[in-house]
Amino acid sequence: MRILIVDDNANSLQGLNVVLEDLGHETTAMQDPVKAWKLSQQTHYPLIITDIRMPVLNGLELLGRIKGSQYSSDCDVVIVTGHGDMETAIEALRKGAYDYLNKPINARELAAVVERCAEHQALIMENKQFRDRFAAKVDEAARDVKQDLEQVRERLREVAGIGSVIAQSPAMTALLQETKMYHNDPDVPVLIEGETGTGKEILARLVHFGDGGTDSPFVAINCSAIPERLFESELMGHEPGAYTGSTRRGAPGKLEIAASGTLFLDEIAEMPLDMQPKLLRVLEDKTFYRVGGVKKRRFLARVICAANRDLETLVDKGLFRRDLFHRLNVGRMFIPPLRERTEDIAPLAEHFLVREAQKKKKGFTSLSQAAIDLFLSLPWPGNVRELENAIERAVLTCDGQTLHPAHMGFLLAKTSSAQELPQPPPFSLETMQLPESSLPLESLTQAIVRRALNKFGGNKTKTAKYLGISRYALHRRLEKKE
Repeated sequence: MRILIVDDNANSLQGLNVVLEDLGHETTAMQDPVKAWKLSQQTHYPLIITDIRMPVLNGLELLGRIKGSQYSSDCDVVIVTGHGDMETAIEALRKGAYDYLNKPINARELAAVVERCAEHQALIMENKQFRDRFAAKVDEAARDVKQDLEQVRERLREVAGIGSVIAQSPAMTALLQETKMYHNDPDVPVLIEGETGTGKEILARLVHFGDGGTDSPFVAINCSAIPERLFESELMGHEPGAYTGSTRRGAPGKLEIAASGTLFLDEIAEMPLDMQPKLLRVLEDKTFYRVGGVKKRRFLARVICAANRDLETLVDKGLFRRDLFHRLNVGRMFIPPLRERTEDIAPLAEHFLVREAQKKKKGFTSLSQAAIDLFLSLPWPGNVRELENAIERAVLTCDGQTLHPAHMGFLLAKTSSAQELPQPPPFSLETMQLPESSLPLESLTQAIVRRALNKFGGNKTKTAKYLGISRYALHRRLEKKE
């Protein structure tokens, strides 16, 4: 064992050094306690034997420094004291000394103390090795858990549809920035508008999950898929025997299941009119009752709604409550159709291609330029969903490394058949035929306005620009009875 001996008396130092070397230990003898302290911080000594009475730095001070140092705190320190100096010895033990020896030192006592120190140091080393192995195992397990967690989160993002958000167009890039803003403020209801297949639910999930993910639930309801008579029970739950056909034990509704997560109301325009004031009350009061219940329950979730029809138009027609619309219309996002953001078509198609090829174990890895040109030439009335389905169909029925138009024969046939259909002549004032009897100008104007509004998916700004009138004038037109 490596031992450092410190004693300002040369004879005592030499005597200790000889005995310890005879016992087979590797020793370093030093008369200067300050230099000994510095050496102990450069070289590890399992055992340090020091005299108690020394100039400049006495044995107790040296002991305090050694035990207070992170480098040498595991060292065993044995104090050498004079006969009758028990108070100093006890103080040394209190400060962390392993043992003490009285002068004159008995060789057998010295050998016994050193042997005990050697056993103690062996235990310390074994314990340190065990701690290091345990820490390594913990680190390895933590890495595995972290990796598993990341895989679970990635799978969750894939199942949630978040991974398929490809945004290169300025409009979609701006929308993704908005989702981060709304994610950070769960008290703000969000209304997402856009044509069918544009990815409204994916955007809703992005608002919910954010960048880091969350453990809170995302509960989706398709308002058009629920029978009107069951809507209230589906949303708010019911107590036992609340109505004919209700469960014996009652059941929570989606408001409860959403807890402190997100309630996503898809196709909110299809919500029955008599349910709309009840939803408004929930949003205003943050409380609700189950059907047939008397216990008030708290509503904690954020609300995100989606509509593929212009809610403002429905409000004007009396088909959607104005007060509910204004309550929902706090955070509002509009997803442009795919035909208006062609920058996203190629990267989306390539993303779907690689994903489907991996799922179906096919060799596709890229799109040919001819395939990209084909995709860019199509109107995609079903938007992103139609593009995704087309890619999945092509991968299912074909194989190869690069996707070519030949793999998309069903799209080419669809395009050709559409081109063979007789196309209506372009609108022209010169060729327009007027009726012989009368011309209902007001009704005709209203019809043109409605057709233009449908053409742009309910977007009033684009409709007004197309008609060459102001948005205010368009509103006035829409308010008139046909």
